[in-house]
Amino acid sequence: MTYEQALKRGEKAGASKARTEEFLALLCKSLASLHAINPALVFEGAKKLNLTAKQVAKLAVDDPVGLGDLMFV
Repeated sequence: MTYEQALKRGEKAGASKARTEEFLALLCKSLASLHAINPALVFEGAKKLNLTAKQVAKLAVDDPVGLGDLMFV
């Protein structure tokens, strides 16, 4: 599933009912307002590394540079 598809489905379902990829897309979108990241690239990088939304959120708090590095995976 692409970032755009997951985001569209996640917005339709809402964060509390979103599935794994949908929630990850919503998280990436919200993190883009706090960090200088491209949410679609972070989403794709996280998927390639099999990271969960919880792991991406932890990375955003503990290692913002590492979050940005997901754009280049």
